[in-house]
Amino acid sequence: MHFGPDAGYAHRFVTGLLGRLLDELDGAGRRRALAGLRASLEAHETADGVLYESAARLITAGRT
Repeated sequence: MHFGPDAGYAHRFVTGLLGRLLDELDGAGRRRALAGLRASLEAHETADGVLYESAARLITAGRT
């Protein structure tokens, strides 16, 4: 999965999409969560952007 060209962009993207999940945390919990997110994004930053391995399976069925 590609999250953007660099960790800063990816951090803004993810917190924009999922920031509401942090609403119930206190200040310290919010800072820890955002710092953990930043660290993970930085660890996955490559020359091609912030990339995480992912996989998907498509299963179809039909009646015979």
